[in-house]
Amino acid sequence: MVEDGVILRSEANLVASLNAAWTEGPRAAARAMFDRLVAEKRARTMREVRTRFSRCDAALVDEAVTRFRCVAPFGGPTSSGMLTLHCPPDTLHGLATFLRGHGASMVTVGGIEYVFAADNPLFEALERRLAER
Repeated sequence: MVEDGVILRSEANLVASLNAAWTEGPRAAARAMFDRLVAEKRARTMREVRTRFSRCDAALVDEAVTRFRCVAPFGGPTSSGMLTLHCPPDTLHGLATFLRGHGASMVTVGGIEYVFAADNPLFEALERRLAER
């Protein structure tokens, strides 16, 4: 875990270097660094919940997403009733109770190390700044 002071100094260095030559190599390095930072930050805000039961359907998933502030990152449920949700830690017990109340015999919860997504807000902000030069 990087301390806030280190991040702030790094951000200051990055801002100071906006006038540098941002060729493809440095941009790729920045994208990779920001991708890992954002993925780790996203992971800290959620837990992975997994279950499988035959009565799991799209309506139940929609209700779980709405009531418990979850996302269904892989859609779901699968044809076998397998469901994966990413949820804030403070909703886990309520969600597990909800799922078991609808037929799940077991609900597992695990930590997530990284959540890589298609968007990269840090890199996108850098790209906007570079476009303004």
